[in-house]
Amino acid sequence: MAGVAFKSVTKVYGKDVKAVDNLNLDIRDQEFMVLVGPSGCGKTTALRMIAGLEEATAGDIMIGEVRVNDVPPKDRDIAMVFQNYALYPHMNVYDNIAFGLRLRELKGFVWQISHMAEAKRVKEDIDKRVKEVARMLDIEKYLHRKPKELSGGQRQRVALARAIVRKPKVFLMDEPLSNLDAKLRVQTRAELIRLHRQLGITTVYVTHDQVEAMTMGQRMAIMRDGVLQQCDEPELVYQYPANKFVAGFIGSPPMNFIDAVIQDGHVVTADFRLPVPAGNPVANGKKVTLGIRPEDIFDANLTMNFAKTPENTVMVKIDVLEPLGPEYVAYIAIGKTNLVATIDNETKVKENQTAEFCVNIDRIHIFDAETEQAIR
Repeated sequence: MAGVAFKSVTKVYGKDVKAVDNLNLDIRDQEFMVLVGPSGCGKTTALRMIAGLEEATAGDIMIGEVRVNDVPPKDRDIAMVFQNYALYPHMNVYDNIAFGLRLRELKGFVWQISHMAEAKRVKEDIDKRVKEVARMLDIEKYLHRKPKELSGGQRQRVALARAIVRKPKVFLMDEPLSNLDAKLRVQTRAELIRLHRQLGITTVYVTHDQVEAMTMGQRMAIMRDGVLQQCDEPELVYQYPANKFVAGFIGSPPMNFIDAVIQDGHVVTADFRLPVPAGNPVANGKKVTLGIRPEDIFDANLTMNFAKTPENTVMVKIDVLEPLGPEYVAYIAIGKTNLVATIDNETKVKENQTAEFCVNIDRIHIFDAETEQAIR
């Protein structure tokens, strides 16, 4: 097993289209790293450069201590799981899982009598590993079936089994759950997390789904237009986003953003003002963007563990309430400022009512209006 490192890696298509721009990222040995970002951000290109399916224009790609820029894909000791499964339709599940092992383990044998015993031992070992992985992924009863006889979730497990059975240094996964339905996606996410804990193989996982990134990654790297924006543990990215883009991309519903200015220790918008959090070094008169996550806006009558004060309380109009079982997504207005809040389902507020809401001042975010970088 080994870590992966990008050292000032750039990938340019044509004359000036930078898919990846000066990427520096260290993925630790046995880590589950998620590359996340919107379509076209460079995450899949970065993954394909690790695999050797794309050539880096500049910089170094390391697997362990080895620079692999010029190493053929087949010699990089990686296994890749694709979005579309990429199974051989004419082979049954057993043969799909075993194919890569057979290619690697048996290709060197000269078929003479002197090698028959060793070849038999290797075949028995392959058979043992295929059945072991099939049991692990609960697809043992499908080993005789062709891919067309399987559901989407079962095919994805076969694709995972084909990667796992090789025991590579690095797993590369390119949006492997995107073709699954919502329930199966949740189930398979949990299976992948358990498998990673069990196998301890360095895994690089690409997704555009920030929920997958938050729930699966030991660390997550957020990319935008080929540039790495932030890399940290999911909870730290959520609590301390590096800039406005990260703050808006991570979180559902997304963070509310309001144009504001700093005046006498307060963040002042067109319709309300809030105290600047203690210890936040923002210059008086500076133009900023105020960020408030929906869960940090409360119905004032339900703030049992939250002290209501004149400074953190605002009057809002309830425009729309969307029931989601344990909570409501509330679309509210403070004057002409429209916000989204998530509030407990015990709320008594109704649509078109005016009500008191509180803001958790300690958890508001302030971004430089020009650079969009977080001000802490």
